Amino acid sequence: MKNEIKVPLQPVKTTRASEEIYEQIRQLILNGDILPGEHLPSERKMMEMMQRSRPTIREAMRVLEREGYIKIQSGSSGAVVQELNVDNAVQTLENVIQFQKLTIEEILEFRRTTECDAASLAAQRRTQQDLADMEKVLKQSEEAAGNPEEFISCDLQFHQIVARASRNAMYGIMLQVCRDIIGESLTVLLCDGSEKQQEERYRRIFMQHEEILRAISEGDSESVCRVMTRHLEEAAKDILTKQKV
Repeated sequence: MKNEIKVPLQPVKTTRASEEIYEQIRQLILNGDILPGEHLPSERKMMEMMQRSRPTIREAMRVLEREGYIKIQSGSSGAVVQELNVDNAVQTLENVIQFQKLTIEEILEFRRTTECDAASLAAQRRTQQDLADMEKVLKQSEEAAGNPEEFISCDLQFHQIVARASRNAMYGIMLQVCRDIIGESLTVLLCDGSEKQQEERYRRIFMQHEEILRAISEGDSESVCRVMTRHLEEAAKDILTKQKV
């Protein structure tokens, strides 16, 4: 017997019925009225409760599943509520950004301001473990020079640790969103130019990360903000210059 709970769904009378159904169920999940692992009512029961057709119910359910709120199971077991996680939030934000057609300039500008704030907080709130993790990734990135995919992975990890050290989870989420969108541009950039130019670019990024780590270790919020700003401004300049070529 599946764990189907009593859900206070209301009749839907608007012309945009699937959207209202989606919003009703979404709010019940976010408010904690329906918990992860619990089953939603069957399609037939929702049709009776909300006074809408099966196609309308299914349309709303597909959107809820796509956004990670539920998992539709085959057979008669219905849909089960999922545990929301950062990946769900990141994917949703990425969809919004793409739908709004934000430019890469806007994304890079947003990234610069938010990461500088995160680095400043990290200088005040970092732990010894945070510093040790940054040092470890920094060493890995030095060894990965010449391998764009590995180097970018280390670069992202370094910035994520800085965001984590701020003790504000929003910085980590927004960093992930921005990096997912501009990731391909970073890979192309590291492969651009002569071998000497590539080596210089790897070295520059590594040395700037060293400066960031040093300032955070010393608890110098002003210094780390200056270094992070320069680091991200130079990266943005390189990306935008490459796009115009």
